[in-house]
Amino acid sequence: MEEHAPEEQYQPSEEMLKRVLLLPCPSCGSQFTYSAKKQLLVCDHCGDTEDFSKANDKVRELSLEEGIRKAESYNPTAAGKKALKCDSCGSHLIVPADQPSVRCDFCGSERINEVAFDRNIIKPQGIIPFKIPKQEAIEKFRTWIKKGWFHPNKLKRLAALGDVHGIYVPFWTYDAKTHSDWSGQAGYYYYETQTYTSNGETKTRQVRKTRWVRRSGSFSRDFDDVLIVASKGLPHEIITKIYPFSLKETINYDPQLMLGWDCEVYSIEVDEGYKIADDKMDSMLRQQASSALGGDTQRFLRVHSQKWGQTFKHIILPVWLCTYMYNNKSYQFAVNGQTGTINGKKPLSWVKITLAILVVVAIIATIVILANN
Repeated sequence: MEEHAPEEQYQPSEEMLKRVLLLPCPSCGSQFTYSAKKQLLVCDHCGDTEDFSKANDKVRELSLEEGIRKAESYNPTAAGKKALKCDSCGSHLIVPADQPSVRCDFCGSERINEVAFDRNIIKPQGIIPFKIPKQEAIEKFRTWIKKGWFHPNKLKRLAALGDVHGIYVPFWTYDAKTHSDWSGQAGYYYYETQTYTSNGETKTRQVRKTRWVRRSGSFSRDFDDVLIVASKGLPHEIITKIYPFSLKETINYDPQLMLGWDCEVYSIEVDEGYKIADDKMDSMLRQQASSALGGDTQRFLRVHSQKWGQTFKHIILPVWLCTYMYNNKSYQFAVNGQTGTINGKKPLSWVKITLAILVVVAIIATIVILANN
């Protein structure tokens, strides 16, 4: 886990800007865009292609402490982009300057306003280009919407799919070294035969008891690439269920790969993201301590952990987003743009749920009646 100081400059050079904004096709002079289907830069006019660098030498860990202190100002207009803010979910989108946008890619709201972007931001070190084409993302939705017994039967016919947007979503990854001391009591079940009288008849039964054993210990653990989504616009219960991303495929951030695609600027700062990662690491450390404690049950588990050498990376990852309509209500789903994993929200059929509950109650009642007889 080698640590580096953050790069001093975020603003791309004039040569880079010229290449990004004016990336002409050598055959016809038209503009290149990145194609997820071909995984190449493709000319919109003649179909000529151009490859891009797969190097990853700049995807490296940066000091968390330095990263919090140092950030560079970013002016989207200098890169031919404009900043849009959603008044509903608060996300910041960076889109081509000539692109009209009336709906938020994240929540589907039309309360979108162009804003002056005056924030200091940390430069992305890495990017994973889209591998799942738009049509494949749509087909995955059509398959996914049909699954699940507790959803309305009409859902697969009446769900109105909106426009599917490919967007690069900001993420943080965090590394840390840790050492934990733990203590607690492990409980082991055992059974004793107990004699009792029922209706004048002497009977026996097995009674479960617990033997408690005190234990303690310590362990060290290194965390690598704890992934935290840096967007407030995308519900975490949706995005986390399209994990994992294969982060080993992350390459150096290249603005060329943004040609023809939208991108969100992070709305969760690097220090905020670390607090989320810190809680996540604490939870995993507690699980490890619990596993070491053992037993059939546990009590009084205490874990004291120290962390040091915290580092981070800022990367942007590919996600297909869409808000679909059913019975005048909007629902959202997301598709992992690298692996194709899909997750989202679906309406529930309370008729089916009620029937299922009644069936379970009837089964339990039948078992009770048979047991009493």
